[in-house]
Amino acid sequence: MRAIIISDTHGSRQKLYDVLSQLGAFDVLVHLGDGVSDTDALRSYINADIIAVKGNNDIFSFLPESRIIELCGHRAYCCHGHTISVRSNRSSLARLAKESGCDIALYGHTHKPADETIDGVRCLNPGSLGYPSGKRKVIEITDTPNGVSVSFIETDV
Repeated sequence: MRAIIISDTHGSRQKLYDVLSQLGAFDVLVHLGDGVSDTDALRSYINADIIAVKGNNDIFSFLPESRIIELCGHRAYCCHGHTISVRSNRSSLARLAKESGCDIALYGHTHKPADETIDGVRCLNPGSLGYPSGKRKVIEITDTPNGVSVSFIETDV
């Protein structure tokens, strides 16, 4: 399985299309909020399952603000993060993930890529594709013979 994790596209559909075109085939696309309608607009170009959560700017979305998914044999807690103050502290994120039986937490909102482990939970943020802080990045999570691999991929867009 190859999963691509994105966040905060904020209406940048052409950039999203260009980034996804560069990545080649993948099985799952996870959008962590703020621009979830961008994936709907490109659905005919995306040959993968799409999983998304609502961000603070997705005011017309009926998606949940958080959800738990299976990724490469791991349980992942997915949220945008605006309701739990991820900009200042990720301890609530890690606690919610752990209470839900997850060892991975995926979040957005900050526009900054991040990879940190808090209380045994790996907390990952791909940053923003729409308004990045630095280079545009996505997270790739894949199955390998040795377990799961997590990589940040810098895009050329």
